[in-house]
Amino acid sequence: MRSRSICIDAASGGVRFPLLLALALLLWPALAGPARAGDVEDCGGPPTDKAEAACSGIINDTARSTEDRTKAFTGRSRFDIARGKIDQALSDADAAVQLNGQFVPVLIARGYVQQRKGSLDQARADFDRAIELEPKNPFGFLARGNLRADQHAWSDAISDYGQAITLRQDLPAAHVGRARAYVETGQPDLALADANTAIAVNAGTPNAFYWRGQAYRRKGDMDKAIEDFSRAIAQAPQAERNAYFARAQLYSAKGDYVRAIGDFDRLLTMLPDNKEIQQQRQQALAMQAELAKAGGGTPPHAAPTPATPAPGATAPRTAAQAPAAGNQQVEQAKQLVAQGNYAGAVANLTQVLGGDPRNEAALRLRALAYSKLGRSADARNDLNALLKLKPDDPQLLASRALNAAGMRRFDEAMADAGRAITLDQNNSLAYLARGLVKAGTGKVQDALADYDHSISLNPKETLAFTERGLAHIGLNQLDKALLDFDQALALVPTNLIAKSWRGLALMLKGRADEGLVDIDAVLERSPNNPTAQLGRGLAMLTSSQYDRAIAAFDQIITRAPNDAFPHVLRARAYLGLKKPDNAMKDLNFILSARPDYQPALTLRGITWSALRNYDKAVEDLDRAIAQKETVEGLFARAKAHEALNHADKATEDFRKATRLTPSSVFDVLAQAESKRKVQELSKRVPCGNGQSGTCL
Repeated sequence: MRSRSICIDAASGGVRFPLLLALALLLWPALAGPARAGDVEDCGGPPTDKAEAACSGIINDTARSTEDRTKAFTGRSRFDIARGKIDQALSDADAAVQLNGQFVPVLIARGYVQQRKGSLDQARADFDRAIELEPKNPFGFLARGNLRADQHAWSDAISDYGQAITLRQDLPAAHVGRARAYVETGQPDLALADANTAIAVNAGTPNAFYWRGQAYRRKGDMDKAIEDFSRAIAQAPQAERNAYFARAQLYSAKGDYVRAIGDFDRLLTMLPDNKEIQQQRQQALAMQAELAKAGGGTPPHAAPTPATPAPGATAPRTAAQAPAAGNQQVEQAKQLVAQGNYAGAVANLTQVLGGDPRNEAALRLRALAYSKLGRSADARNDLNALLKLKPDDPQLLASRALNAAGMRRFDEAMADAGRAITLDQNNSLAYLARGLVKAGTGKVQDALADYDHSISLNPKETLAFTERGLAHIGLNQLDKALLDFDQALALVPTNLIAKSWRGLALMLKGRADEGLVDIDAVLERSPNNPTAQLGRGLAMLTSSQYDRAIAAFDQIITRAPNDAFPHVLRARAYLGLKKPDNAMKDLNFILSARPDYQPALTLRGITWSALRNYDKAVEDLDRAIAQKETVEGLFARAKAHEALNHADKATEDFRKATRLTPSSVFDVLAQAESKRKVQELSKRVPCGNGQSGTCL
């Protein structure tokens, strides 16, 4: 969805309502009636000053019929909608409904306005009533489909769009709406079919090219996606902010930093204070600078394919160059690797190496196949054998460094990566391996620097984006992580690590419907994937199914007892069950090994409050907030201060919590509570004579 450009949507609303606005435009001709040709036709025409005057003239003429005045109020309401006068539009729509509560065009118009104002239940009631009165009117289903899409009720939205299309095949807005829903639910081929239909009916349909571009992006076809985002921009260069953002991301993923920076610059003329755009522009500039330092163009090792467990990796270049003549089994093994039959490839290559243990092509290919099978020790043996043949080969050293990092043999990995960099300072794999070591030893910021440099040298390596995304997860930078996982999947759509973590990050952002699409897709292919299982557990946790969540986290912790994140999530579930002692065991276990782990410190502070030990709660929360201010941390500390009768400190934290941007679903919940608390406190703390506002 524009989902991967949330910052732009939040700032501009650029894709949220245009389909409904198009709906309002489509409804205008239906307002004209047989009454008095001139003014009624003017009132029902395009939203001009003349139309508004005609509608107002009918409304002010008390001698006019109820039917005429109903249509005039409806016409002026859609004029107000077109001019962005939402409150006036609602007032006129209410007046029309008072005159005739069964006039379907005004019910749909009022539902649209209610949706714009955030009154979703009232909007739904108007759309339901319109459909009840005219079940053959496609616009009622289109309107309700748009509402359901904005509520992320994708299955219901698809159903409503389908009804609208059944009633009127040539309704482009319904095809675009359904294309969006198909993109969101991971069905890009169906999305393409709908977007193509919309474009065939009317190539000027708003958002048709944008959502077709997103469908191509989901399929990993970056070039076609860029082409469609460009066509969306060409149609509305002043409004298509989401298309600019999506195109800039894809340009960055392709290493075309000049064009990416150009799109970010254009966005910043529209949204000069948007931090996310500023950060991504700076990142593109940094990558461009690193590429220039490396000598410009494509570095010598621009497309390495290491023998590592990274998903989507392909056979090393040297293996691909192995001569077919006299080595048929190696060629057969290459085909088996391409087909994903790694065990078969190992069997073939073992036979070859039995007769020729120094066969370099066979050793490289078998190391890759072993890595794909998760047999890291066997892969390392083959890499050792290769390095005896070529001790100064930087690619082999970097591959062995990656292998060692995956096995948590950090000293060996660092030694190999350092030597590879000494031999070839443009070796992207070596920087990636060194980043893995730094991340594995808790030096996440240093790891990010290596990942950035690796990507600047080779923007085609899915593992680099995946690992950088994981580093951002560790720093609770979910938006940045999502961008990296997106780019990793654009490069290799079958990257299950990136897909599972993208799903988990979306769920942590509170976008469970989108996240579960990725989680379910991973579990379908890999039922025991720990990250996807963690996502399922998180879904249970956020839907208050605490017992089931704990059972899910138990299984994960049994397999990875030292992984901090599932312990923290299980502690949350225990708190949901009002079992703070159990939560404390999980948190103490993590903090004994990682005393400054911010998520655990925050949650332990909350747990101390549940145990009514507010002094210790404040102590832990102070340490957590010193590392990073979060909405949840500030809200929890405010509650602890309030319990300790520290009114000033509590008020200050509550206010800060309402102003900070939420970074997780837990922050969103805490911010809602903070706002409620500030409102409550404002009634207790009047300013001056108590008649003119409050001190908060």
